[in-house]
Amino acid sequence: MILDILQLVSHPDTPPAAVAGVTCSLSWQDAGNWVASFIVATPPERLKLPPAATPARTDGLWQRTCFEIFLRDPGTGAYLEFNFSPSGEWAAYRFTGYREGVQPLDLRDPWITSTDPDQFDAGMRARLTALGIDPSVVEVMLNTPMPPEVPKLPETPKQYAINAHLEDAGLAAPRDWEMGISAVIEEADGTKSYWALKHPAGKPDFHHPDCFALELPAPEAP
Repeated sequence: MILDILQLVSHPDTPPAAVAGVTCSLSWQDAGNWVASFIVATPPERLKLPPAATPARTDGLWQRTCFEIFLRDPGTGAYLEFNFSPSGEWAAYRFTGYREGVQPLDLRDPWITSTDPDQFDAGMRARLTALGIDPSVVEVMLNTPMPPEVPKLPETPKQYAINAHLEDAGLAAPRDWEMGISAVIEEADGTKSYWALKHPAGKPDFHHPDCFALELPAPEAP
């Protein structure tokens, strides 16, 4: 299943200064296999992005620029939370109910890449290592000059993009899900805005039931 591009909206109490919009496209197979691609409509230099780091599970990522996915079981109210940082770090949690019973979620490392060259390099190295491939072999290929007739990408991107690919058979389950998609965007001047498919009344709260605004039916049997 491939969903159309989804437009997030900023919370009315935290308007952005430089960000014109945040979108997410989702390629979905089941809870254990999906790719979320976020685009922030502003040049990267207008954002305050954490520096690239070795991909690892890290708490507190939501305190800075961070992109998030929530998956809730409509039958029980239990849900999963995934955090993806521009640094390449990530986090995942399991809740038994609204902000209750939180535990770290056992998860295979997701693959995070972004338009930040340093982060892309760190993420690619980690991915190749996980696949048993020596990153230094591929690095030679990546550093080989391209023929002059090959068009070059613009040196200064007009927007920031980050992709998160999760593939973990342990999460696959033939059930319906409700999804929340959200982002915390911190700008270079300190402005911080909160984005989601839908916001509840009151302060920003990505865990609130109203934020689970996307219904994902169970995959059809082959």
